Amino acid sequence: MASELSTLNFADDLAEARQVHDAHRWVLEHRGDLEVWATVAPEGHENDQFIARLFWIEYPGAEPPSVKFVHQATGRLDVQTAWPQAPGFRPTSFDICANWTAEGFALHPEWRKDTRVRWQSEGNVLLKELRILVHVLDTGYQGRFK
Repeated sequence: MASELSTLNFADDLAEARQVHDAHRWVLEHRGDLEVWATVAPEGHENDQFIARLFWIEYPGAEPPSVKFVHQATGRLDVQTAWPQAPGFRPTSFDICANWTAEGFALHPEWRKDTRVRWQSEGNVLLKELRILVHVLDTGYQGRFK
């Protein structure tokens, strides 16, 4: 269970993420204390919608959230076709190898000490995650994994 401070910080940042100028790029569903499902689509591919589950152990925390894609019909996190293809996205492993995901840091523990890629938890990190995710989809989207 999340600490009260983490839950309050998350709620504040979630409210802001719903109000910013680029909030039209995502639909957010608060699913648990520190969990949100974000429906996103790559620019120019608005009909290719994906549900990303962002989940923190502690918020904002010393580490980025777990980022996985949700199968819309079942809510499962282990369905490859729920994943977009983009740089660093590994649908067959159900992870994103990037310095903005917990899975990336699990694969590369050396990143914790590297100031060039170490996670920065300042500001609204939920908003930061959403903007990074949308940017990666906008610039590197290669279709839905089949």
